[in-house]
This record gives sequence, structure tokens and C-alpha cells, in this order.
Amino acid sequence: MIKHNFTEPTSINFSKLEERIMAVNHPDFTKVEEIREMIYGLIVDGKPTLIMATGGSKVVAYYLQLILERIKFSGIITEVIEPRDYFYKENREMFSNLIVISASGRTNGVKEALADFQGNKYLLCEEGNSLGDFTVSWKNELYEKEKSFISLASSLAPITLLLDATTSLRLELSSKELRDINEKIHDLLLRSQEKVECLPVDFKDTSLIQIMTGYETRVSSSVLESNLVESGACIPVLHDKGSFCHGRSNLLFQNPESKCIYLTHGRKELDSILIDLIGEEYSNLSVFDTEDLNDDIFWREYYLMLQMYFLSKKVAEDKNIDLTQPEYNPKIIKKIYSFKGEM
Repeated sequence: MIKHNFTEPTSINFSKLEERIMAVNHPDFTKVEEIREMIYGLIVDGKPTLIMATGGSKVVAYYLQLILERIKFSGIITEVIEPRDYFYKENREMFSNLIVISASGRTNGVKEALADFQGNKYLLCEEGNSLGDFTVSWKNELYEKEKSFISLASSLAPITLLLDATTSLRLELSSKELRDINEKIHDLLLRSQEKVECLPVDFKDTSLIQIMTGYETRVSSSVLESNLVESGACIPVLHDKGSFCHGRSNLLFQNPESKCIYLTHGRKELDSILIDLIGEEYSNLSVFDTEDLNDDIFWREYYLMLQMYFLSKKVAEDKNIDLTQPEYNPKIIKKIYSFKGEM
């Protein structure tokens, strides 16, 4: 078990997180405009869209899916798939658009899928336009590439651009508007950090974390699940709130020492019942919400997602694990991470 020798510790990556986000959507560059044109083109087309991603990039895919399905006057049918899924999906010709999200642009299967797909296609990545005319890159001369095993900025950077583009979609894009968005993001970063720092929970001896989620919190719950799995900090289990009522609550009963993280954007009747009941029976429930933010679902889920990044950091620190520089099995990583064969 070794650590990456080219990564930076969690403390450095979190200290640079805001700087990296702000560099991506800096007003002097056209990155937001490029993303906005992509979203606008998809809305005008209005046809079924495949979104391809794997690993941490699936968080970005889920956020884009949230936008395309919920933005007003759109309601585009979308499906998020893994690169490997593409070659087994026999009805892929029924989709008019393919959006591939890959930080490097070189994930196994990406090149083949882009070459095979016959409709409109986009590659959202960190690299430059050398990958093709359909590439939309978030990199610019101010953006410092993150050195980490779990790349925080590689997910937050494109999600921030998607948020910027969606927020300004029907407005005249200006430097002032982007500065206002950046100030709001700065505030949400501070709020998220404060919420987690005030959390009276220690995860030192926690081996199982149960995450209560739903369709509207898929992005934020995926952030927490992915970070905990990839760092090896503990075992996360995602529960749909409805399914939890039909038998899945037994996992909590059988493992009362596990921690329960409840995600919500507004307490519906089911939320109130679940929170009250779980809180009465167990002392390990922590609720994360966006009740202090009066905005649309795109901003609220972004805010909840930030909270999950800081929660991931706390879990890792409590367990004395470096979130962005975790230990790993070198033989397995070397064999499978760089695998380029047939999928």
C-alpha cells in the first residue's frame, strides 16, 4: 500500500479549491460562453441525449442531466451511461446527441464512442481543442491543474461552468454578471465549510455511512459516495427515501453504530416522518439541507454538493486518511486504471 508521489495533500487541495474554481469561470475567458452555446444548442435540438462519464466525472454528468431535464421549456430526455455501457446499448441510435465528460479525454472507450456516434457530439474535458472540433474545454492559462488521486476541481470546475451558463442562459453575459456569480459561490463555500465544522459528529470509528437521498439530490449524494469509496474512508450505502420505507431500513437497525446522512432541499411529509423516526430511534442522524438558500434547484444542488465535499474531508480527517492522497494497492491500480483493451 503506497501513496501517489505526485499528489498534494487534502489541506493544499482544499486551500486552492476556490482559486481553481474562479480561474475556470474568469470573465476574461470565453469558457462560460462555450458551455452556454453547448447547452443552448441541446435545448434548441430538444432530442434525446446520452451523457457518458465514469468515476468522479459521473457527478458532472448527473448535474448536466439535472439541467437538461429541468430547465424551463426543455425537458430533454437524457440518460447517463458509462463508456463501457455504450457498446452494449443496442438502442443508442435512438439518441441524437452524445456528451462525453472526461477530464483527460482519454478514458478507455471514449475515443471509440465518439468515432462511432452518428449524431451531434461533444467532449467536455480539461484538455485543449486538439482532441477535436467538438471539444469543450475548461482549461485556461490561469487554471492550475490539480494534483490529486480524488480530483476535487476536475468535478467542481465543469459543474461551476454549467451553473454559470444555466444561470445566465437568458441574460446578456457580462463580466459583472460573472463576478456576481463568483461572489455567490464564495459565500456558499464559506457556508458549506461552516456547516460541516459545526457538525457534532466524530467519524473516527465509523465503518458504514448510510446516505438518504432521492432524484433531486443525486448529484450531491454521488459526490459523497464517490469520495468515500475512492479514498477508502468507509463504506457508503445510498438509500432512496421511498425504498427505505420498504425494507431498506433494516440495514440501519442491524448496524445501529453506522452514521446516517440525510440530504434534502425542502422537507416534504415523507422527509419529516423519516427524520423524526430515525432521530427518535438512533443518535447518529445528520441532516444536510439548503433551507438557507432561496434559489432554483441548480443552485441548491450545487450548494448541497459543496457541503458533501467538506463532509468528505471531515470523514477522512477523523479517520486519519488523506482524502486526495489516499493509500492504494499499486498492483491493482497499475493493471486496471490504465487498461485500454476491449471493454
